[in-house]
Amino acid sequence: MIFAVQRFLEDHFERRGFADLDQYAIRVANAFERLGPKVTEDTLARELARLRTVFFRRNHDLDRRTFEAELAATLRRRFQKKKTERSFKKFERGLTPVRARLGARRRSIAAVLFEFKRAVEARAVDSLWVSRKKHRLRSRPEQIAQGLLAVFARGVIGTDGLVLREIASGIGFVDVGISFGSVLHLIELKILKGQFTGANQLATYMKTEARGKGWLVLFDVRRDHQRNVVPARIDTPVGSIRTLIVDMNPVVPHAT
Repeated sequence: MIFAVQRFLEDHFERRGFADLDQYAIRVANAFERLGPKVTEDTLARELARLRTVFFRRNHDLDRRTFEAELAATLRRRFQKKKTERSFKKFERGLTPVRARLGARRRSIAAVLFEFKRAVEARAVDSLWVSRKKHRLRSRPEQIAQGLLAVFARGVIGTDGLVLREIASGIGFVDVGISFGSVLHLIELKILKGQFTGANQLATYMKTEARGKGWLVLFDVRRDHQRNVVPARIDTPVGSIRTLIVDMNPVVPHAT
């Protein structure tokens, strides 16, 4: 991966017109490779600050601390994406029995989403975490959650339906839409860290799209002692919202 990082940095610097007289791009790539893609943005930025370079004297308009913080965030986003894509593919490969179960009964959005919950809790709990033990989420966890649902829905629905992401609705975007025919099911996803949110946002989309039902899928990352009850159904002036909780932080069973 080190060469991919180096090429990316060299192209990045060239596009922005930066002079790299002492191979700062290579030094940064080596630091990123040494620390590994699981490194946090703060740790990577601190490591970059230790590098000896004339890069910032040559490009004197740059504030080194700000630039290296932005660079650390960019590298984490770009090169963790490949790892995310690999985890999506692994997740998709395990969907054969799910397709069989869904094919054996009348298909409904409720059945699809409950099978999604079951599949994620069985094989993809760690997909949102840098460290579940230290309770550190990966960057942009809601986008990872959207990706998991999109991969799952396409994998089990196939050509029998339509799966859409980031659907423009009024001045916002519905996270995921799933259609088996003429009806588009609206699904909003949220990372549940404390009190749940998203119901008002989803109700706005339901009003815009003239839909009387919507689904709020909550990826629950709360610690066990922080959990309170989330209503299974929320009635709004425009219709009803069903909630579905996906447990992303299960309690480890103790041997007896």
